[in-house]
Amino acid sequence: MEIRRYENKVALVTGAANGIGLCMVKRLVEEGAKVAALDIELENMEKEYAGMEDVLCLACDVTKKSEVVNAVQAALDRFGRIDVLFSNAGIIGRQSLLETTEEMWRKVLDVNLTGTFFVNQAVLQSMVDRGIKGAVVNTSSIASSIVSTCTGAYSASKGGVTQFTKFAALEMAPYGIRVNAIGPGTSVTRITEGTRFNKERCEKFLQNIPMGRFGEPEEAAAAALYLGSDDAGYITGVTLLEDGGFSLF
Repeated sequence: MEIRRYENKVALVTGAANGIGLCMVKRLVEEGAKVAALDIELENMEKEYAGMEDVLCLACDVTKKSEVVNAVQAALDRFGRIDVLFSNAGIIGRQSLLETTEEMWRKVLDVNLTGTFFVNQAVLQSMVDRGIKGAVVNTSSIASSIVSTCTGAYSASKGGVTQFTKFAALEMAPYGIRVNAIGPGTSVTRITEGTRFNKERCEKFLQNIPMGRFGEPEEAAAAALYLGSDDAGYITGVTLLEDGGFSLF
């Protein structure tokens, strides 16, 4: 059965050049949405979405507020409004606590947390100004509740995303806007190659996942699209863990 939950809706997706973001954009188009796809990798997006008239590719570094504001305005100029935001851009850094450099710490938090704030603020302002009872889905992580070695900056940033999501949900509820997050476990994406391509680390992770496998980016995208749709109309402020049971331990 064809699912068209996003018919006549406009979505904006950050981190849209690969992985979960790429799956989000393609699934949104399949479900009837027009999509503004944002990423620093413009050339890669243009290749991935070649021939897709309902996708607007925009170069954007989410750590730079001016670029975020300009990209959101470009999406508004093209489509007139934004109904749903999927704030997905993120990076990981692997350094132990004592070896973590200031540069690494700031970079991870700038992309994952400050970037989420910039994008949320700009898109939510557009929704409030237009009276749109929209939805936001931020990408947090299982790392917001369970930590592993050498991922301190990442865990801190994703913990921040989860808490920011609750804060935004509280403030946006009076406007009829829902704000939620997904918390993927270890998905088969570029960001998790450091785990999946390290035999010892990979085996350890799989032992702690009751379902015995890594998640697929399409599965994380499906969880996000559920939260962004009217099917989740009475859900706000939650982080939906999509982790194969990893958080059960």
